[in-house]
Amino acid sequence: MHTSAEGGELINKLRSVHNLTIRKKLQIINLLIILPSILLLTITLYNMTYKQVMERTLRSSDHKIELIANSINTLFNNIENFSKLAMINKSYQSVLNEGEREGQDLEDTQLMYVGLTSLLESSPYIDSVVIQSVQGNKTYYTNNITNLSEKNLSVYPKDQLTEAKGSAVWIETFESPFLVNGQHSSLLSVGRRIINISNGMPLGYIYININENRLAKLYGHDEEGIHSKLMITNASGKILSSNEPHLLKSSLEQQKLNAILADDGLTSHLLNDGKETIISSKALDRNGWRVVYEVPSKELMKDQWQINLFIIGYGILGLLLALVLSIVFSNWITRPIIRLSRAMMAVGDGKLDTRSPISSQDEVGQLAYKFNDMVSEIQRLVDTVNLEEKQKRILELRLMYSQIKPHFLYNTLETIRSMALMSKAHDISKVVKSLGDFYRTSLNRGQELIPAGQEKKHLESYLYIQKIRYGHIDYRIKFDEEIGDCRIPNMLLQPLVENSINHGLREKREDALCEISGFIERSPDRDVLCFIVKDNGKGMNEEQLQGIWQREESHHPDLSSFGIRNIQERIQLRYGPDYGLTLTSVVNQGVEVRLRIPLVYDRQATAVAAAERKGKVHDL
Repeated sequence: MHTSAEGGELINKLRSVHNLTIRKKLQIINLLIILPSILLLTITLYNMTYKQVMERTLRSSDHKIELIANSINTLFNNIENFSKLAMINKSYQSVLNEGEREGQDLEDTQLMYVGLTSLLESSPYIDSVVIQSVQGNKTYYTNNITNLSEKNLSVYPKDQLTEAKGSAVWIETFESPFLVNGQHSSLLSVGRRIINISNGMPLGYIYININENRLAKLYGHDEEGIHSKLMITNASGKILSSNEPHLLKSSLEQQKLNAILADDGLTSHLLNDGKETIISSKALDRNGWRVVYEVPSKELMKDQWQINLFIIGYGILGLLLALVLSIVFSNWITRPIIRLSRAMMAVGDGKLDTRSPISSQDEVGQLAYKFNDMVSEIQRLVDTVNLEEKQKRILELRLMYSQIKPHFLYNTLETIRSMALMSKAHDISKVVKSLGDFYRTSLNRGQELIPAGQEKKHLESYLYIQKIRYGHIDYRIKFDEEIGDCRIPNMLLQPLVENSINHGLREKREDALCEISGFIERSPDRDVLCFIVKDNGKGMNEEQLQGIWQREESHHPDLSSFGIRNIQERIQLRYGPDYGLTLTSVVNQGVEVRLRIPLVYDRQATAVAAAERKGKVHDL
């Protein structure tokens, strides 16, 4: 029974292999033939070249650790020199000396902050600089430091700085208790006590912080294809900096530390948990610190594999050629099918401009030809439907555009009638003139694009009438002079102003104000024409704002015709979805509508008018 079960399992495996594609079957057979030969040659050459590669690697490690130590020593010496120059800086001396005059102290304080900024920019590895008076009551630091307090400065060992008598004291890696550039960082610091040049009395302390992460980038670049550990340790083996951040503040294993100290930093082999490791170190010029380089021996074999492959390349050329040819032929047969499948998936995702390449006239080529023809017909039908829908919307909007709310005319006539009874004829004349100007601009001989200056006059006529009608409403209109000749769609802003008055200001009985501004909004990508209509009325909550875009017009009649939604449709139909309206509001504080359209001048307006006469609308 057991033998029978094993036989059935074997048959199932053979069937699964039998069901594979021809392409995969060919590849598996070639691998079974070629792989053993390559492995045999590779292992033989590996054993022959291992010793030579290891010797070269040991010499390279010694050279690398020497270069790294020199770079770090140079950096540390430069930062110590920066701290020396800061000690004798006159502005630092003056500010920290409490006996100086107040006027001079203010000037020196400004110079001091300039000096701190200059010191910060003098080296990319300097993270921040802090200066503290000897009494601790004055603290000065670079402007990238926040959340600094006297308690935070306890991380710096003032006792060591005092004992050093002006010499540099290097402070081992610590997590900054204050924020540098808005975040906590691991820092190494060099500190000095600042002494009065005149009398030798201590004035304060300077701390130059080095970002450990940036320091690690100075030496922590792995060689290509080799993963190694590079570290700076103190005399007891504590890791102060590393190209692997998780090793910070941990300590070297005692076995590794003993090997480093025993060989005085020379490259040595070390077995660690059964894995051979190459470890090198070099003492730095200060505090017993060392640079340690550790790399597993197996990482070095990556280069050896490259060498071996180059040597045996001609030997395995025939085997590889057979494999390549089998892959080429299998791909040659299956590639047209794969491309056709990908094209079908792309079309299924809505990319109707996708076509399948036709490279032959066989069955697959004929299928691809029919598929391309079918997709082209689908795309043509979709474009036709979209064009018809777009033209339909244009006609609907133009119909809307030709309509004017009759209730405004009736209300204005009623205002004229009331004024005739209560006022003199001069006021009535002004109202009638404003009304005439309003309708003259509204109709505009059927032109859809007008200068922004003409739209401003249109708004002035409309708002003057509204101010007469509602005595408590005031208005301000401010357009920048440079936009006067810019062309905008006719009746673009008046519906927004009308909404502002009807829904925000009409019920506000005092200090009602409507503000309209126009300007060019500049940015590195493109400049756009921007208008803002703002009122201080009752405002809207978030639900009401969302409802403007979601409600049906029949349920919200005040926003129909020239309402906000139709203005949005006009803009996006003409200029595209990147432009339009943005509404913001605070309850009882009013509503602000920001309208953005492209900059269009007279020459561009002529092109738009010509395109419209042909029944087309282009993006400008």
